[in-house]
Amino acid sequence: MRFPHVITLGAARPRTGLRAAVALAACAVLLTGCASGIAGLASPDPEAVAPEGKPVGYTPSTFQISFAKDDGADQIARDALDDVLGYYSSFYPEVFGHEFKPLQGGFYSIAPGEGNKSNCMENPDDPIVKNNAFYCSFKDEVAYWRPLLDRYASEYSDMQVALVLAHELGHAIQAREGMMNVRSIVAETQADCFAGTWARSVADGKDPHFKYNPAHMDQTLLAWAQELPSEVGSDPNDPKQHGSAFDRVSALQEGYEQGPEACRDNFNDGRLFTSAQFTPGVDGTGSDDGQGNATYDNALTLAQKAFNNFYTATFPDLNGTWTTPKLIFGGSGDPSCTSPETVSYCPANNSVVISNEDELRTVHGDYGDFAMMTAMGLAYGRAAIVELGFSADDPNATPAASCLTGAVASGLINSGNPYGVVLSPGDFDEATVMLLSADAGNTVVDTGGLSAFDRMDAFRSGVNGGVGNCGISG
Repeated sequence: MRFPHVITLGAARPRTGLRAAVALAACAVLLTGCASGIAGLASPDPEAVAPEGKPVGYTPSTFQISFAKDDGADQIARDALDDVLGYYSSFYPEVFGHEFKPLQGGFYSIAPGEGNKSNCMENPDDPIVKNNAFYCSFKDEVAYWRPLLDRYASEYSDMQVALVLAHELGHAIQAREGMMNVRSIVAETQADCFAGTWARSVADGKDPHFKYNPAHMDQTLLAWAQELPSEVGSDPNDPKQHGSAFDRVSALQEGYEQGPEACRDNFNDGRLFTSAQFTPGVDGTGSDDGQGNATYDNALTLAQKAFNNFYTATFPDLNGTWTTPKLIFGGSGDPSCTSPETVSYCPANNSVVISNEDELRTVHGDYGDFAMMTAMGLAYGRAAIVELGFSADDPNATPAASCLTGAVASGLINSGNPYGVVLSPGDFDEATVMLLSADAGNTVVDTGGLSAFDRMDAFRSGVNGGVGNCGISG
């Protein structure tokens, strides 16, 4: 018998990242502590010297987790549960009109070979917890697979471990407020949103066990995009659907920026979701992989078509006239444009420059056609900015170009769009991973010194609000 409302984190997916991006650092902070305590009532020692990466006054939490070890991800989980529950309890009366009811079923750290199980597990080998974390409303409990959180800590950061648990506690909010009778994709992204609100609390310096690190947040967004979404092309109405990479990252960012009221109000069947099924026999992209990915040559043609058609149609509303940039391979031919990136824009001769076509082919082959097209879109976005009279070197050029690329992507969603290109399921995921992977050390695109969070946020703004959200006018 399977208990109702056992809501899991989502199946892990193969991890990818943009070629030439700097590898993720191992950022776990391994601390010791015992297993007892009450959520949200930790009293940090103001005289204690904080370990590296921890806030002043940090004292390891003694929050009670059944079967937990004294260090590793279990200690990060203690710290996280203490802080997240304290934070959720703090906003709850204002947002929901009453106090947050503590979980009655407890918290469980499960690992192979130990013979332990939570109250919602049928036995110690119950597959529901393997490589997963879940909230079970039947017993009002949270359980997690310790090896998974250990890996998240070592490959990403302690923030990733904490946000996984914040997500599961987001489901506990849904259970308390009668918000679980919705499609899985709605429930999962809403829980992501609540987790994002806690990340903002950390950024604001309000949590005793976590200190905000922008690099860790970028790593977490990449983990959200690579590890947690449902498979590309899966049914958005599937009872196990968790949403696309774009859906999940967007939800987390929405909570971070807009707070718990947005999580309460903005998640329903009217929300834009990019998760979609493939349509058999309807492709038109020259795909040879069955996944809607156009071949490299076709993708190159489609990119020029989509961006040129979009800007030609859009520029009159911006009081401008679009002049199609030349596409140049190998170099701009102008000494004033010596960008080291694979794809760039040269204002001197109005050209989109692909300096290393082999590298762009690799991006296409490894990460998909729309990852490649998004890289080109950032260059076309800079062309649009210059055409409207702004400088390509303006500090706002990169977020504006990211936003414009999102606006184009939004325009390509529907099959009846006037731009001659239609996105396939997974294209938004490819764009998301590209934007989150391209750090300051990458050789593919100019990041303009922006964090991955800010690049993705600008892209999301364009998707949701079009060019009107991009801060440009002629």
